[in-house]
Amino acid sequence: MFCLFFKGKLPLIAAVAFFCCLVSARVVTAKTLPENPKEISWHISALMVTYDNERNLYIAEDNVVITGGATRLEADYVEFSNKTKDAFAQGNVLFLSGQDSITCNAMQINLLTEKGTINKGTIFIQENNFYINGENIKKTGEFTYSADKGSITSCEGDDPDWKISGKNIRVTVEGYGYADNTVLWAKKLPTLYSPFLSFPVKTKRQTGLLFPRVTSSDKKGFEYEQPLFIAISRNVDATFYANYMSDRGTKVAGEFRYVLDNASQGSMFLDFLDDSKLGDGTDDTEKNTYSYDSTPPRTNRDRYWFRMKHNQDLTNGFSGKLDLDIVSDADYLQEFRDGFTGYDGTNEYFETVFGRSLDEYDDTTRKNSLVISKSWSNYYFNAQALWYDNVEARQEDTADTTLQTLPSLELDSARQQIKNSGVYYKLDSEFRSFYRQDTDQEASTPLVSGQRIDIYPKFYLPTRLGKSFFFEPFIGTRGTSWFTDNFTDTDGNDDKFRTRATYDLGAELSTSLNKIFTLNNSFAEKVKHAVVPKLEYSFQPDASPEDLPYFDAIDSIQEENLLTWSLTNSFIARNMVETPEGTQSNSYKEFIWIKLYQSYDIDAEKDETQSKPWSDISLESEINPFEYFSMDANIDWSPYTNHFTDTKIGATIKDHRGDSIRTYYRYTQDSLETSIDESLETWYTRLNLQLTQSLMAYCSYEADLYTNKNIESRIGITIEKACWGLGLEFKDTSADTSITFLVTLNGIGGFGTQ
Repeated sequence: MFCLFFKGKLPLIAAVAFFCCLVSARVVTAKTLPENPKEISWHISALMVTYDNERNLYIAEDNVVITGGATRLEADYVEFSNKTKDAFAQGNVLFLSGQDSITCNAMQINLLTEKGTINKGTIFIQENNFYINGENIKKTGEFTYSADKGSITSCEGDDPDWKISGKNIRVTVEGYGYADNTVLWAKKLPTLYSPFLSFPVKTKRQTGLLFPRVTSSDKKGFEYEQPLFIAISRNVDATFYANYMSDRGTKVAGEFRYVLDNASQGSMFLDFLDDSKLGDGTDDTEKNTYSYDSTPPRTNRDRYWFRMKHNQDLTNGFSGKLDLDIVSDADYLQEFRDGFTGYDGTNEYFETVFGRSLDEYDDTTRKNSLVISKSWSNYYFNAQALWYDNVEARQEDTADTTLQTLPSLELDSARQQIKNSGVYYKLDSEFRSFYRQDTDQEASTPLVSGQRIDIYPKFYLPTRLGKSFFFEPFIGTRGTSWFTDNFTDTDGNDDKFRTRATYDLGAELSTSLNKIFTLNNSFAEKVKHAVVPKLEYSFQPDASPEDLPYFDAIDSIQEENLLTWSLTNSFIARNMVETPEGTQSNSYKEFIWIKLYQSYDIDAEKDETQSKPWSDISLESEINPFEYFSMDANIDWSPYTNHFTDTKIGATIKDHRGDSIRTYYRYTQDSLETSIDESLETWYTRLNLQLTQSLMAYCSYEADLYTNKNIESRIGITIEKACWGLGLEFKDTSADTSITFLVTLNGIGGFGTQ
């Protein structure tokens, strides 16, 4: 084996170069790449190396390897000029530049400028698994390529699942690629022709157009939504959207994202549409309707939606959270649920990034808040300004009596022991300033503004009775004061300052019956069955006199004298598992949990108007004995009607291949105070079949069993390959029927219709 080492422009004789290579080869390859390319150290190793004096070339044969900085050239035969750094390589050529590579039959290249020609080669861009093939490829720069004729794909192998062939191909890594007269091939079958193609070749965030969205609907007509991404800096970027709708106009939108530090970041969105249609019935046709029965008529054409979430790390352990949600009209979020900036996509983004969701799309009172908080080991402080935007009141220009909190201060404590006394306590305390834009003294419950202070400490004394029973009495004391300047009670008293003192007390008595079963099988080594019977008592005197203002539930604490029994069953499996460090440890899993409970109202027997002291019998359960099966249920049963009043049951079965079925049933009986139309009975089922490793078929069905109407049904297939994907879905709802078709070519993007 011969190896040569060159630095700069000083050629050395072969013997000296060989000696230097042996002494310093390891050192050279470990050096940091110099800023000046001319100072790169070049190292040649081969089975045979000769020097051609006439052409001033080093000729290396058999297992040739040339390295310099982040560049590596391998071939069967190489001619190399240490003066110009030009190299000609032939036979099993492999050229590595950073993470990208070129394989070819022959190559003529300058190792400093990385410009040259490639004969029958393949360029591989590792970051997005991108291949460029061509017979005569020109490397026009470190990150630029061109070819008179060739193909592109993200599939591996000589016979890729898809490729796009074309002429006059130009590619810039971290930029875009362009090609003329392109043909999309599925294996060896031509499927689509385009006279021109532009595609991204990006491995990092970079300004440019993103793939568009094309749909069609009855209300909006043909729709084309084009996003433009702008990389402002490493921690700031934005996306602008132009959404053309043939029947409605063009909706423009912007999305701005920023990261200040590890704990501080934010995102804001703004949509605007000059709508060509009104929602007051004037533009409705037999086929299209632009209004909703659940919302007031929409007479505005200028429509907008601004939403924002921000997390901020403050000093001394404080943190802040800001949520804003302002929409022009009550119909907007119902109409624009889909799309890049629609409600569904925005809500999913906020949940993923910030862990906080938006109000429901059909909620016409939108929550806006600013929260500053801090936690200690046993205490928690929270300051909040809360503003609900009543969209309907603003839209109809009517009185807005929505209750706002500007601001609230809370100081709470976790349950903790008072020194060594055996007594535990917890504290809930708050100050709230309530505000209404419009007040209403004539309402059945006067709607006023004011301030309230509430302090509620609670004390516990956990005690053991013998060896088997646990007894814990508690007592809570509550002091509340109000200040209002516009409240008059039923006696005509308009005192601004009012107070209330109340208390609550109770106790619980429980025991635990345990039995351990030894299985020593694949399911578990041991199983613990625990049965916990519990009896609870709670008493609260009536604390809702008519001479007090009402803002929320704290102001109207109803009398309570309840006795509740419950029976909880749990099964816990124990297995021995091996830790990553190679040691053994116990692993516990609760695979069955069932709780049955019911309450008895002691005062109901004293009240002649109350004939039902017993509450419904309630059952809650979670069952997951195996990895491939889980079930949950919440059931309420009335002892007076002998019927179920509320039922929620769901189960999931799946296998190791990926097949699964999820079914969910829900029933809610109408109450005596409401009409029968408020009963609810629905059933939802989804079946996923993993037919092959890459092919999945699915169908889902949701029905309203009470009205015998279809809510939504879907059937579709998806194909997920390493370099491409396909989705085909048919969806039928009570309001619309649609077909969605989407093809994704990894590294290129996707296309389809809906």
